[in-house]
Amino acid sequence: MLTDHTDPFVVLPRDGARLIAESTIAAGDLTLRYASASDTYVVHSVESARHTRIQADIPREYTALRSGETRHAGQWMNKAGSDIHLQHLAVLRRPGAAILYEAFRAMVPGVRDPSSNTGFLITYDPDLDPQWRAAGATEFAAWLIERDGVRPIQVVTEPATLGISQLRDDWPVDPLARISVMLVGCGSIGGATAHALAAYGIGDLHLVDPDRFLWHNIVRHVLGPESVSRYKVDALKSRHEQLWPQQTVTAHRLDVVDGAHHIRSLINSVDIVVCTADGIGPRRVVSHLARRADKTAVLACVLDQGSLGEVLRLRPTPRFGCLLCSRQQLASLGAIDAEADQELDYGTGNTHQPMTAIPPDLHLIGTLAAKVAVATILESRHGDHTQRLPGEHAIIGLHPANNLTAPFDLTHTADLRWATIPPPRSTCPTCNPTGLQ
Repeated sequence: MLTDHTDPFVVLPRDGARLIAESTIAAGDLTLRYASASDTYVVHSVESARHTRIQADIPREYTALRSGETRHAGQWMNKAGSDIHLQHLAVLRRPGAAILYEAFRAMVPGVRDPSSNTGFLITYDPDLDPQWRAAGATEFAAWLIERDGVRPIQVVTEPATLGISQLRDDWPVDPLARISVMLVGCGSIGGATAHALAAYGIGDLHLVDPDRFLWHNIVRHVLGPESVSRYKVDALKSRHEQLWPQQTVTAHRLDVVDGAHHIRSLINSVDIVVCTADGIGPRRVVSHLARRADKTAVLACVLDQGSLGEVLRLRPTPRFGCLLCSRQQLASLGAIDAEADQELDYGTGNTHQPMTAIPPDLHLIGTLAAKVAVATILESRHGDHTQRLPGEHAIIGLHPANNLTAPFDLTHTADLRWATIPPPRSTCPTCNPTGLQ
């Protein structure tokens, strides 16, 4: 009997599985490519018709699966036995166990004699009993064939469905695929926000930023050296088209302040706006335009030279005011304007605080902003009570110096404080323009 073996790692690409499943013959040859760098065997070609072998197509991005030169011969069989895949599951769960060679030949007529070598076999059964599937049996099963015994091994089969669609049973994939988000600001926080929005399954993304990606951006951004000199919106669009081809991305090389008249019309076509742009001006413009368009805006930034993170949700209802309403209330309470240092570039500090924002902190805030935006959509549009937020204003401790007044007076790293925001002011030109008239 076979004992104390190290199983080979075998990969069956999607196209190889298709060639077996659609073959006009019940059994045939196959070849495997061995990549020594990853110690992986990959199904390379399949005999799909008598004396006709077709190479399995492996997309170029799977570079590890396309490497390797050594070829190994194998065999595949369709519906080799009535319960062979149940046997595969049962024996596989008994480490070191194997099936007697003669017994296996009786169960799987047509398996080749390996002689003094080790044979390789993939069996395929598309009509597995649902109970067997639930127990863990798979359509494709692999076997090492020796005269001393036949041992089942795992074969990793590329699924027919990849990406966010794989989560359809556990996540509202289809509703989110119909959602359109405008992301203003594609810097360090914005890049992480864009990444998270795509990973959540947002189907349509409008990127707004006028700047190019340069060397000093590399240390904090999701983009890398390959994007230096490109406009950030264009580079992110290319990245998303590669990672999330199902998502539609539109790049707008616009400054939200100078191009506010263009942004105003774009906002009408989206469901929610997320602003991660640097500076007070862009945040105030987004707050105003979103409110006037009756859209929710989520604003995210770091404050006090990167010691705090802030995510602010501005909903266009009589219960909640805009950004200026919120800041005015804080000022009336004597709170220090922690937003003032936003006019400084990242990395600007003094001898006592040279580190103003580090990459993981920025990405944390960007991801939280995406979560707030997605949660808002799911709760407000689809009634998902599991996506309710504790408040409208989140302050996150990144490396708090404990030198600010409430609500910015966090004392611990990773502390998260939620609060509400005030209702609109009667004199607010954003929330109550008719009142001023």
